[in-house]
Amino acid sequence: MPSKSNTAVLVAALGLLAVVASGCSHQPSDAQSTAAPVSQTAAPAQATAAPVAAATAAAAAPQSAATTAAAAAGIASSDGDKTGTKVVVTSLVRGSDTVTLKLTLVNNTDTPLVTYDRFDASPYHGYRTMSNIHLIDTVSKKKYFPLSDTDNNCLCSQDVDDVVPHSQTEIWVKFPAPPPSVAKIGIEVPHFIPLDDVPISS
Repeated sequence: MPSKSNTAVLVAALGLLAVVASGCSHQPSDAQSTAAPVSQTAAPAQATAAPVAAATAAAAAPQSAATTAAAAAGIASSDGDKTGTKVVVTSLVRGSDTVTLKLTLVNNTDTPLVTYDRFDASPYHGYRTMSNIHLIDTVSKKKYFPLSDTDNNCLCSQDVDDVVPHSQTEIWVKFPAPPPSVAKIGIEVPHFIPLDDVPISS
């Protein structure tokens, strides 16, 4: 018959085994509760990747598409004698005694749009000027030439470089103002189809 001391030792040993077994049975649930936040943390990484991909795609958009969109914003436009070229009237504004014309030369081709000896005219002085652009009043049959200073320099864009492929260049020309009764007027740009009835703003 076991002694009381041996019985106490046996009871203690059985109690220890029960504690160990109980601890082992709870380990899987602890592992599951720890694993859940890991999968939740991975989700924001995928959400962040989408805007980055969208931004990269936007940056890779062709420059010619941006050029075409910008050119379409004018008040009038005309195609050139070279396919893929265009002139866009961005503004035609009346001052006290002058009219200022602003244009955009658009080149959506694979070769430069040459400006040398293409838009300038005699007897104006200057180099690569826009002096051969005119306003045409078809009603009164009158042609308006660019203004010039006392040295006969055209009051217009000068030293205009060739327009490189798939790009555009802003130019301007100043004219004497037509009578206040003239609200619309034609514009003649060399090597482009003439523009009719372009509104004059004030």
